[in-house]
Amino acid sequence: MDQKQIITAGDWSATIDLAGGANCISLKNRRFNASILREPPVNGKLDNPYLYGMPILFPVNRIEGGCFDFEGRTYTFPINEPQTGCHLHGELHQTAFELLERREERIVCRYAAKKGEYLGFPHAFEILQEYELREEGLYHTVTVRNLSGQSMPVFLGFHTTFNTLFTPKSDPRHVSVFADITEEYERNMSINYLPTGVKPPFDATSAALASGTYKPFTGKASRHYRGNGIMSITDAQNCLRIVYENDGKYTFRLIYNGGDEGYICLEPQNCLANCPNAPFPREEAGFDALHAGKDRTYRSKIILEEI
Repeated sequence: MDQKQIITAGDWSATIDLAGGANCISLKNRRFNASILREPPVNGKLDNPYLYGMPILFPVNRIEGGCFDFEGRTYTFPINEPQTGCHLHGELHQTAFELLERREERIVCRYAAKKGEYLGFPHAFEILQEYELREEGLYHTVTVRNLSGQSMPVFLGFHTTFNTLFTPKSDPRHVSVFADITEEYERNMSINYLPTGVKPPFDATSAALASGTYKPFTGKASRHYRGNGIMSITDAQNCLRIVYENDGKYTFRLIYNGGDEGYICLEPQNCLANCPNAPFPREEAGFDALHAGKDRTYRSKIILEEI
């Protein structure tokens, strides 16, 4: 079976890499000659596995020391970022998914793990990803199912990486970014990138993101926010806007800008970085769990609209 599956509908096409976490590595609109997502290089060699397409992150972001306690159990993940002493993003982004269903415009795929099979995670679970193209764009549905007899923590996100110049006519001077954000969570950027416990007032960068005037070519930035709903990239000169809309279960964002490298990561997450160990109550940090035998669905869409 071809591990890279292409779906099409109208002017849209998308490529899903089943072998690489069912990552949507390409999303194109023929009418506007638009390439929405940053695509992996042709030779397949990635300088960073998180900066192409929309890789799944499970558990999302960093977990200090790779461990935490929940319901009397200690969860331990491998330290895969030795310089910070953290576990980062899990391995699902580089794990093969099984193809369950395929139509011209839609694909459904699944990863299923027995107890202890995925990073020693002490729960049997499965994750389904569904991609569907419609007239306006891509609809992405993710379902997490707890197949164990205990409550299972769920820390989920996507490192969705957009081209800031998404058409050949795009000009850096006319591109701006918006994010629906309400609070910033400061991180220790010189040591381990974990929340410090401080929620600073919005500075010029945060205010520009919140007002939709942020210019991604003015420099690099890495910010963590509470917020949900819409993030967008506007090409004012060509009267086009990419809109990335996430449902209310994604309560946090991490925004990482590549600056002159021509990409920006608009990352929906259902919890704060280091959420089980963060210097905030777990409820505020978005600590989420599924009861035994239950499932939860997360929905997003990426559309291209004329303005």
